[in-house]
Amino acid sequence: MRWIIALTAFALVACDLPEPSETMISDRSNTSASYRAGFDDGCHSGRQAAGDLFEQFRKDQTRFNSDRDYAQGWSDAFRQCETQSEAQMRQMRSAATINAIKSREPDKFDRVLRNIDYSGLEGL
Repeated sequence: MRWIIALTAFALVACDLPEPSETMISDRSNTSASYRAGFDDGCHSGRQAAGDLFEQFRKDQTRFNSDRDYAQGWSDAFRQCETQSEAQMRQMRSAATINAIKSREPDKFDRVLRNIDYSGLEGL
């Protein structure tokens, strides 16, 4: 039950984050419309490559081969969005693993954490 709550909370937080294409690329930015189109396609493709089942690979291969701005935008976004999606999935797997450990032996995980010195992190 705990892991369901943790995954639900994480999903709600992740869904509330702005898309990279919304924060990095806007009509007001100093990028061309071609770059922005490539960025949008590359971001969807990167998320799909990372395993997001709700995304589809999008790439205009003809435009990628002939339009330098589109190709650059696509490549930039593919790497960024793939990495971001992989990090989100890693966090969800970690939360699920922690909750699985806690559910099997509720006190074991807390005992391990008690032995960790966090004093150097106070200034962060």
